[in-house]
Amino acid sequence: MKYLMCNLKSNKNLPEILEYKHVLNNLNLHKTNLVVFPSAIYLPFFYDAKYELGTQNLSTQTSGSYTGEILSSQLASLKVKYCLLNHYDQHLSLPDIIAKIKNATQENIKVVLCLGEEQEQELNATKEYLTNLIDIIFKDLTVTETQNIIIAYEPTWLINQNHDLNYLKITEIIRQLKDHLKLVYGLHNPIIYGGGINLDNISELLQIDIIDGLLLGRVCLNPQNILNILEKL
Repeated sequence: MKYLMCNLKSNKNLPEILEYKHVLNNLNLHKTNLVVFPSAIYLPFFYDAKYELGTQNLSTQTSGSYTGEILSSQLASLKVKYCLLNHYDQHLSLPDIIAKIKNATQENIKVVLCLGEEQEQELNATKEYLTNLIDIIFKDLTVTETQNIIIAYEPTWLINQNHDLNYLKITEIIRQLKDHLKLVYGLHNPIIYGGGINLDNISELLQIDIIDGLLLGRVCLNPQNILNILEKL
């Protein structure tokens, strides 16, 4: 069963988010793991949703009084099951990524770790860049923490662009990342894809078996698009 992860970013006001939740609650979700990442202020409204809930961020702190911070324990109390980390517009430092992965894991919140090259490059260069980045992050994590990660391959140069997707390259990169995780760490973590997804190419992406799901941006803002996507599964 593939993931459909909907990153709403800072979009939608209160009436719009309530309508969005209502529409999604009426969808038939038996063919997918739907995860919605609303703005943090709207997380409580999804407490009783019929699908999984994710946060777009969490604190590097585990406890204490910090203005504006959201602790992983607070998120867990809202039934948040996923956390989006290192999305291209977050600009997180490596120490912050490590700390947030550890904090999320302590509360059984799965981490959706976004990784991707900033510029278009050859396949081998992309593979080397991504596997090196995984190794740098994983070396400071426990086995349990690495097992708690879903990798989102998200080439940042494709986001919000109208480039045609190279399905063969995407397939090969994800295959090589899975091979690396298995050979080096003995892991079988899911790897999903994000970047340049629209209604014209989503059917092709969903047919690629090695991709474990999709991280959606603009295309998920209209809940009717989610219905159209589910019909393709």
